[in-house]
Amino acid sequence: MLPRPSYSALLPFFTHDRFAVDRTIRFFSATEGTGKRLFASGVLTALVLLLSATSSLAGDDSVASTDETNGDESSGLLQAEDRSAADLVDRPPLPPVGVRLAEVLEGGELRLGYSWERRRSQGLLAGTNDVTPDFVRGSLGYTSTPRSLEVTVHTFEIAYAPHPRVTLVAELPFVQAELERVDFSTSGPCSGVRCQYQSEGLGDVRFSMIVPFIRKGAESSQIHIGIDAPTGAFRRQGGTAIRLPYAAQPGNGTWDLEWGWTYKGELKRFSWGGQAVGRHPVARNGLEYREGSRFTGRLWGVVRVISGLDVSIRAEWEKQNEIEGFDRSLRPTVDPLENPELYDRTSITLSPGMSIEIPALGGQRIGVEIGVPVYQDVDGPQLKRDWTIKTAWRWVY
Repeated sequence: MLPRPSYSALLPFFTHDRFAVDRTIRFFSATEGTGKRLFASGVLTALVLLLSATSSLAGDDSVASTDETNGDESSGLLQAEDRSAADLVDRPPLPPVGVRLAEVLEGGELRLGYSWERRRSQGLLAGTNDVTPDFVRGSLGYTSTPRSLEVTVHTFEIAYAPHPRVTLVAELPFVQAELERVDFSTSGPCSGVRCQYQSEGLGDVRFSMIVPFIRKGAESSQIHIGIDAPTGAFRRQGGTAIRLPYAAQPGNGTWDLEWGWTYKGELKRFSWGGQAVGRHPVARNGLEYREGSRFTGRLWGVVRVISGLDVSIRAEWEKQNEIEGFDRSLRPTVDPLENPELYDRTSITLSPGMSIEIPALGGQRIGVEIGVPVYQDVDGPQLKRDWTIKTAWRWVY
């Protein structure tokens, strides 16, 4: 059973001084590793904390007013001196660009961002073993085999903090997918030869809210909860009479709930952190299927080499469950990429990266990260992830 959270115990984290925390709350109990219990625990924790944050907004405003009324001129001078001293010291480096929703804004701040990400998959895996297209066609009975899939995502982001303890984020992705496969089951110019199929369009728009949870000294944590709107197409055919496989569609056609918890620590020139994220489609789409739940765990460390230049390393574990239901127009016995029961996979990826902050441009930040899988286990045969590269630009003002 999940523990019952104490509402009153949460109030010290969202009222008065958030840096003076004298208690810790435990929300998660031991689980058996099942996705449902992990999902329920995360959602319950996020909802309770968000309710606490919302109810404390009025109290925070009254505290701020009292501080302004009772504060004297000397306290204002001390704060100004502290800020000036802080400006002379290098700030701790921010998380890598490959970590979503890890940065919290101060009240009234606005952040604009753009990222370009490309994921390349090539070759076939069954479990953890490489298999050849001939083996898939000859021994497993498929007549069509995927050779490669390249997905490019352009994401535009805007984040705003209407309150010091609430950051709102909207992400607008534009997706381009290019699939190459050999299909012996059809007639025409693509029969038995490599052919490319393309799709592109707006992806599923994401809306998220980040709430700081606990901060003590150099360590802090936060939670986020988000919703993906089904704005992306999931019926694209790629110029043929046959619908493209699930992995080549810009969207999935469902409302998705996302929850996450992020921990961060920092010293003068070094920062580290971890993040746990769950994503779960809440209903089936118009074609009577939905993607499986996805769970992600991340660990990272960042070092500031010189002023404005950071280098990082990030490790990511991801578990993707199989698709529930199926698209009746696809051919699960012909092409493994069209078989919804083969989308279950587990992977571990290492991603080195670097970022540069440019003071002359108002503190704009540019970063890049390259991900290389070191472990993959797929319920295949399915395409094997080769590499991922992501670049990002962010500007806070």
